[in-house]
Amino acid sequence: MYGTGAMRWLGGVEPKNIAEMRRLFTTFAFLVAKQGATAIIGLAYWAVSTHLFDAQDVGLSAAAASTALTLAAFGALGVPLLLLAEIESVEPDERRVFFSTGGAIAAFVVLLMAVGTVILSPWLGKSLRIIGADPAMACLFVVGSVGTIAGLTLDDTAVGLHRGAAQLWRGSLSSVLKLAVVGILVLLSTRTATGLIFAWTASLVIAFFVCLPMLGLHSGVPGETPLSHRTAMVRRFSKLSLQHHVLNLSISSVSFIVPLTATLLISPSQVAYFSSAYLLASTLLIIPYLLALSLFAERSGDPGLLQRNVRRTLPVGLALVGVIVVVAEVGAPYALRLFGPEYAVHGTTALRILILVGPAYVIKDHYVSIRRAQHRMSHAATIMAIGTTAEVAGAVLGGVLWSLNGIAIGWAVAASLEALVLLPALLRVIRHPPPIEDSMATTQPQSGPESSAAHPDLTVPVNRESEGVEADAD
Repeated sequence: MYGTGAMRWLGGVEPKNIAEMRRLFTTFAFLVAKQGATAIIGLAYWAVSTHLFDAQDVGLSAAAASTALTLAAFGALGVPLLLLAEIESVEPDERRVFFSTGGAIAAFVVLLMAVGTVILSPWLGKSLRIIGADPAMACLFVVGSVGTIAGLTLDDTAVGLHRGAAQLWRGSLSSVLKLAVVGILVLLSTRTATGLIFAWTASLVIAFFVCLPMLGLHSGVPGETPLSHRTAMVRRFSKLSLQHHVLNLSISSVSFIVPLTATLLISPSQVAYFSSAYLLASTLLIIPYLLALSLFAERSGDPGLLQRNVRRTLPVGLALVGVIVVVAEVGAPYALRLFGPEYAVHGTTALRILILVGPAYVIKDHYVSIRRAQHRMSHAATIMAIGTTAEVAGAVLGGVLWSLNGIAIGWAVAASLEALVLLPALLRVIRHPPPIEDSMATTQPQSGPESSAAHPDLTVPVNRESEGVEADAD
């Protein structure tokens, strides 16, 4: 029948599936709006700072931010993703305790890691050595690291509650404040690395507290002491949170470690050039990633829904990234002139190589979102850990051999090889949705306040359970 092919490609556009698509792409639209607003203001910030501040100062600021992001990734303990996946299934009166308990644990761990980084900074490369040797920069770096994990926690909670406006406002406000503070510093003739790091730290902290009420979290559960209730929350969700953490590190740590590799291996000025190229590449490639994140946020125990959503997001993601790659290859030198002529000279090759990671990450991000939705996290964590190790090794080897451009070359080659290994597993989901494992049936939340809404007592690997699964690359 006419139009059947198009309907099949879209997963069967019937009234029910139209609602599914609307919900999926509404989540996606909020994520794109947030990222788009943040990216535009972020680019304006970089344009101002690169033109008005010395490249070394810009490099030190970028080193502080990338290191803080790495600490937040490792110190999060899976809390942001746990909140994204599970907070909506928690009783409304418990959500504030759920959020604040998880956020406090993650913030404390990141605080300890940031202090440790400052102590070890003399042995962590030139950029961090300079930051650690300056008391003001060191203190701002520690506060900024905590602010980073706080912002990530708020953002993921907003997505999980379908309150995308909170995420949009936090990202936008943070970027605007950072740009405003830099403008004030320029007017005061204070053009230093310390000033740039202060702008970054202040914007994170202020934006978090201003946007926190937008989550609409209710007060705690009456009749229970905060400590006993928080302790129960930790016991209930700790295993699932750590499973999310292992998987998140296995896939996402590359995006933090690659900039950190630049911080550790090259000079502050080269860090500035690499960071400008990395900023543009990551900004362009965020849209395909957000499609995959929307797939996870809208996941369901229905494997048919998962299959239909993948059929919608994967082709769109690959088409988008194809256009992005072509545009970036042609426009790289022109785009980098936004930051100044020396950035175009030193960063064009790196940008052209970095953008080639895009197709590989569409496949990788979809793979992870699918496995999370299937509650098969452990197997995926193993596969992703191997891939991440290869990507990091490639970036480090390239950096040692060929400096700035070598980091991009090593990463792009390793990521592309990894995607080729993952692709068959992704295609199988599109053709034949795998059944949810029997063990999930015993851990699905039951109705009522006593339900284990977040599968807290899962004993099977929750992210990519390998038992009984083909021993291939899925």
